[in-house]
Amino acid sequence: MDFYFVTYRLKSRITAEFGIGFFFGKSNDAPEYDVFVVPTRLANQIVIDLKADYGAFMKAFTQQKNRFFSQYPETDDMSREIMNYLRSTINRRGPQLLGAELTAAVRDNDEELVMYIVQELFKEWAPKIEVDVACKQLSYEDISAESYMQFWEDFEAEGLGEVMVRADLVDHPEIFPLIDPVMGKPLSEFDLGDMIFFLILSVRNKDKLEKLKQLYPKHFSETRNVVPISGTLIAKELVKGKKGEYYLVKVDLGEGLVGKGLVPKSVKVMADYSRFQEKVSSMASGQQNWEKKLNEMLNSEKPKQVERVETRVSPVTKVGSGDFLIAFLITLLIIGILLIASYFFTL
Repeated sequence: MDFYFVTYRLKSRITAEFGIGFFFGKSNDAPEYDVFVVPTRLANQIVIDLKADYGAFMKAFTQQKNRFFSQYPETDDMSREIMNYLRSTINRRGPQLLGAELTAAVRDNDEELVMYIVQELFKEWAPKIEVDVACKQLSYEDISAESYMQFWEDFEAEGLGEVMVRADLVDHPEIFPLIDPVMGKPLSEFDLGDMIFFLILSVRNKDKLEKLKQLYPKHFSETRNVVPISGTLIAKELVKGKKGEYYLVKVDLGEGLVGKGLVPKSVKVMADYSRFQEKVSSMASGQQNWEKKLNEMLNSEKPKQVERVETRVSPVTKVGSGDFLIAFLITLLIIGILLIASYFFTL
């Protein structure tokens, strides 16, 4: 198991409050968590399935939390109070200890124990409290897939397609940094000259593709980059879409080659070189595996996009939404196969 994901519903008879929240984390790490509460009179307006998959739950949780805060200002204050309580309780108990307890309970599929742990955390907030929980194990692949599909849902409406074909970018290979949702850091914390770890998603110029294969012979299959590469961040530009913000980055690939990438601002990027080396060393045996999974996923999940991807090798320089989708899909599959091994290195 790489991660645990626990969702919970709280109902207090004394304070007449109703809450929805989650705990998310990795064994031996302090968990990430959040909860928002509303007056019981508003409880029937919360429609969140505790047993939904990670991506669906997090999307519904964020949307409904923001809606309640906007429409009912008192819920913001109420939620802030319970978060302060929860933070104090977890710090007093020990964040790593809580993470270890939740990991063990979820690994053993012991939902009653998970419920007991959650009840213990909130018993001082409301002695008479009803708790419902759902829990599951997650892999890096699950998280990567869900995260990128969430990005993709909004990406086409962002109006950023023309950015990647600017005169200073159009001929550069397209890259995407490795994500690390627990130990990574956002691109805002990277400085120019820092090392960055990435995958090359597409290379339109055949000469540049051949040059990259010569530079990194062990990192390419016949058709694509299958093992991550390290390079130097040489440019970083904040770009605003219609709904969110992205970083446009340039990376030195070596021998005068420059890679370009458009990355959501919220993504946590791998920053530890030793961690990168561990992941690279684990990739050799998994290349055929992830390529098989990629083909299965594309054929079963996105048949229309596959047709568009197959026609990508053309002299047309305009980037369509299909280009970005296949880039995201390729990245999430590579990252999933790559990072899933991290569990064995962080024990």
